[in-house]
Amino acid sequence: MTQEMVTIYREDGRKMGIVSREQAHTEGLWHEVVHCWILQEIGRQIWAYFQQRAHTKKDFPDYYDIASTGHVDAGEYHKDAVLREIREEIGLSLEKKDLRYLGNVKETIDFGQFHDREIVHLYLYVADKIPDFALGEEVERMVRVKLEDYIKKEKGQIQEIEAYSVEGEKIMIPKEAFCVHTLPEKLIEWNDNHSIKKKESVRKK
Repeated sequence: MTQEMVTIYREDGRKMGIVSREQAHTEGLWHEVVHCWILQEIGRQIWAYFQQRAHTKKDFPDYYDIASTGHVDAGEYHKDAVLREIREEIGLSLEKKDLRYLGNVKETIDFGQFHDREIVHLYLYVADKIPDFALGEEVERMVRVKLEDYIKKEKGQIQEIEAYSVEGEKIMIPKEAFCVHTLPEKLIEWNDNHSIKKKESVRKK
């Protein structure tokens, strides 16, 4: 199996070199990842899609995560990486024009010998209907939840979330079953306004 290689960075963003993904996680080296949120408006309700990670995943098996996430390969541009991950994980063939860039944040995760230092590039895809997902081997299933409920979970206001599979099956998911990530401020703003702005200038990177 080919070893996945990533570019690593200093705290100030300067490139340091290229190492394996495993080394980056063992030594706590900063590297780039991508997150793609998929939202859908139904009436005045905004829904967010999440993937359930496969039971066979090395990290966080069976947890619920953002619709599509993944590492940026060494030498790869992050917008190309997010399109690749979306295609590989959930089977959507999107184009660059379909996505909005929401900026980047830094996230850290430490447990045991796992020390993750991520520069996270945030993307958004607004679906006009339930997407035709074709799941890869790393994803067990897709569910959707009300964005307002997810935000309440993030604020500690509720202990579990009512979710629905794409087939319509109702599922109650405890808050502990979700991967922990930074919630983009734009999603909070849109939830408060009960609407996703369709045309909005997005900062280019």
